[in-house]
Amino acid sequence: MVLIASVLQLLGLDLPVPDHSTLSRRAETLVVPRPEAGSAPVHLPVASMGLKLCGWDEWLEEKHGSKRRRAWQVLHLATDADTGQIVTSALTDRNAYDGS
Repeated sequence: MVLIASVLQLLGLDLPVPDHSTLSRRAETLVVPRPEAGSAPVHLPVASMGLKLCGWDEWLEEKHGSKRRRAWQVLHLATDADTGQIVTSALTDRNAYDGS
């Protein structure tokens, strides 16, 4: 939820961020419209961003100053150029590129 709150803050939006329980309850009844397969060609620009993986032991590193390699993964998002909706996503290791 911290990520969502920080994105809203960067956008300058003062909106409440629901907690995990609220999101889980709402997800049970959420109906997601899906485009029909094979209807028309879709222009799909792909963008990617690096994500640092944090675990429960991150505070130990900070406290004791241990140096270890950070774990990064890359989130690739393909969006419909006409509607702006995310059509598909993939989470890969840091060596994968958008083209692959």
